[in-house]
Amino acid sequence: MSKPRKTRKAVRLLPHKHTSGLFVRDGEYIADIKPDTGGRIIRKLGFEHDRALKLWDDLVSELSDDGDNPLLTTFLTGTFLPGQTHLKSYRYSASRVAAITSFLSDRYPDVRIADIRRHHADALRDYYPGASSRTCNGNLQKLKQALNYAMDMGLLDANPLARVKMLHLDNRRMVALSMVDFARIVDAAYSTDAHDLFLIMGLTGLRPSNVRLLTVRECVGDTIQIRPEKMKGSRWGIVPISEYVGSLLAARAVATDGDPEALLFPARGSGDVPKEARNIRRSWKTSMQRAGVTGVRVYDLRYFFASQLAKQGANEQQIGRLLCHAGHSVTSRYVHQDIEDLRHFVEEHGERVRAALGGETSILDDGAPAIRVWPHRWTSGSPARRRDNASGALGHSSGPMRGPWDLRRFNTSQTAKPDATTYSIGRHPCH
Repeated sequence: MSKPRKTRKAVRLLPHKHTSGLFVRDGEYIADIKPDTGGRIIRKLGFEHDRALKLWDDLVSELSDDGDNPLLTTFLTGTFLPGQTHLKSYRYSASRVAAITSFLSDRYPDVRIADIRRHHADALRDYYPGASSRTCNGNLQKLKQALNYAMDMGLLDANPLARVKMLHLDNRRMVALSMVDFARIVDAAYSTDAHDLFLIMGLTGLRPSNVRLLTVRECVGDTIQIRPEKMKGSRWGIVPISEYVGSLLAARAVATDGDPEALLFPARGSGDVPKEARNIRRSWKTSMQRAGVTGVRVYDLRYFFASQLAKQGANEQQIGRLLCHAGHSVTSRYVHQDIEDLRHFVEEHGERVRAALGGETSILDDGAPAIRVWPHRWTSGSPARRRDNASGALGHSSGPMRGPWDLRRFNTSQTAKPDATTYSIGRHPCH
């Protein structure tokens, strides 16, 4: 008869290996650990509870050594964040890391690098229920970057959050700054030291960070030449300026006593300290309230510049060059078309259609029969044109219209190419 098997009770379990931990059996504490490198470690830690817990902690610390699989909070604050100090966005990185470590300290204080799974990303989003989609995406993106950094250090073989998708974020600006609103905001800021700063942003399209750090040396003749280390893409930013902008900058350069490295927009009461970004945002918010304008940011001055150039006939490639964009795909988000600016396109299209119909203005004038648009006969999947031998005019197919998309394609083709005739317009032969 076999002896009854003794059972053991778990006292501590490792979070990433639930078969490993500190167990008690018949009053004796036993550490049973299966390391990632293979094998099995079993140590008897005695019968005293407090001493066994201390020996257990020392054993876990000895095996992990906080090198191969450190605590995530320790890795974020002690390894990852110090490697971000050289970036311009270090303050943003620090704020995101602080948000992640606060979440970990509250929910998963003992989680380690190798323990991270997809459900931790979901828990991070749920931990900040009132945060915007942009903030949640920023937290998740920073955590992904930290895990990528751990991969580069050899702590991970793959990023467990690589396939976690970001929340949908609509980057389109629904409110555009008009010329009237721009004039009202600048006028409301006339008595402040931010007046010229807002004006230069709207007249050059430069980023707020580039304007507040602008120096006398960077104003070269009728251009502004910003060094690569101060630009977003680490490239030279060279933009032309108008005579109006040149006069504004020259007036401010006179007050610097000819120092080429002097700031043109220093903080109040200091000639060598730039304005804080938060102070610029505060001045913008105050000027907006005085002007009665809502829903726009100080960065929208850059959108305003692009939209005004588009109204004057500049194309996206030209606007992208003036905005110092590396590629032109992003420029389309900066150009806002007012609905009234597009009205002349539909007016011209209407006149072309009216001319094609013989000048008729209504289907009810003089008892005229209804005007219908008929597509040409389709042959082998492509529209085929044919001419009537008697009149030489374009003929009509006898079949019905395929649907409203035919009218829409006709509308698009006529707007894009006024002289191109893709569809016949006229009365159906049965009428």
